[in-house]
Amino acid sequence: MQSKDIVSTLKKFDAYPKTLEDFRVKTFGGAAVTLVSGLLMFLLFVSELSFYLTTEVTPELYVDTARGEKLRINVDIIFSKLPCVYLSIDAMDVSGEQQEDVATCEICKRVSRFIRNNKLPSFYKRYVDDTLATMPNIQAATAFLSTLNECHPAIQFTMEIAENNKLPFLGMMIEKNGCHLTTSVYHKPTDTGLLLHYQSHVDQRYKRSLLNTMLNRAYRLSSTKESFTKECQHLKRMFTKLKYPVKLINSAIAWYTSSTIQSRHETPTELDAATQKPVRITLPFKDQKSADTVRHQLKDLGRKIGTDLQPVFTSRKIEGKLKIQEEKPALINHQCVVYTFKCDSCDADYIGYTTRHLHQRIEEHKASVIGKHLKEAHSVASTSLEEMFSVLKKCRGKMDCLIHEMLFIREQKPKLNTQSDSIRAKVFI
Repeated sequence: MQSKDIVSTLKKFDAYPKTLEDFRVKTFGGAAVTLVSGLLMFLLFVSELSFYLTTEVTPELYVDTARGEKLRINVDIIFSKLPCVYLSIDAMDVSGEQQEDVATCEICKRVSRFIRNNKLPSFYKRYVDDTLATMPNIQAATAFLSTLNECHPAIQFTMEIAENNKLPFLGMMIEKNGCHLTTSVYHKPTDTGLLLHYQSHVDQRYKRSLLNTMLNRAYRLSSTKESFTKECQHLKRMFTKLKYPVKLINSAIAWYTSSTIQSRHETPTELDAATQKPVRITLPFKDQKSADTVRHQLKDLGRKIGTDLQPVFTSRKIEGKLKIQEEKPALINHQCVVYTFKCDSCDADYIGYTTRHLHQRIEEHKASVIGKHLKEAHSVASTSLEEMFSVLKKCRGKMDCLIHEMLFIREQKPKLNTQSDSIRAKVFI
């Protein structure tokens, strides 16, 4: 009973009381309002959702307060046989500010001072930040190390002393045998031999070049034949682990060894053939493919006979194929000009213009007032008139020709012209 009382009490707070089913009437207008309102709510929901998902970009401008700060840059540059006092660096930043002598090499200055004061060891060689020197004892080496570390607070050298007459330096092992030094390839204890794998997706020429590079490095760092042979065995084991074919490794070693020995023990005949002047053969050029073939064939032939043969290819000039068959008069190329005619027997003259080639207009003048003047006044046949004509003005168009013809007629007043004006112009003032 108490639950029913509570429910009935809560029903009193219903703000939307329901009417009886008998009093409810469904009309067409109510259905239209329902559909329109539902459509509007759907459109509002889509618009609000799209507005929520749209990214809003707000541009803002900030002042860079760190523009005046300077960045410290350390540069390692090697100059051979140049005193450090002549070295300096001039820099210019993006804003155009130029700074002269922004940095100097303190260690170089100190080393140069050591050289002047004869304080350097008897043997002192430096490559970038690696230095090799000979010292009489450990005390002298420690003192020299302290002196170098006092050059600059940012420079700190470390010292490595030879053990069992062996000292690693720049990828090679220097070994003292009595009064002589021998070198060989040095491998660090942390060296894993990880190089380009043969099954990697790289062109074959890079893999062969890697073999040749390692062999060349071994040859240059080995001072004896025994050390070079030992390094070749090491390279063979290392490249075998990298899945390189044994045949490729052996052929690379054999080729490099034979080519190196051949270059060192070259015969006098080969040296003479290499130093003598080349024999040049002149040949007509056909195409690039034929030229390359001939060049290779002459190179093989020269190697067999001990002579340097070099082809020189020549080509025919285009003017040899496009020759002018006949001499044309000089006036044939003149067109769109104002010309004048002056009789060589009297002072009669004529001024005219043409937009065609001038020689065509000269042919027409043989039957015009010029031809009649020559026939009636001098009884001369008008066969060749080109020498009596000359060009007064080269024009750009017909109107330009008409204007200049009128101006020349007004200025020179030719006797054979029948009209004084070429065009009539109205001027409004």
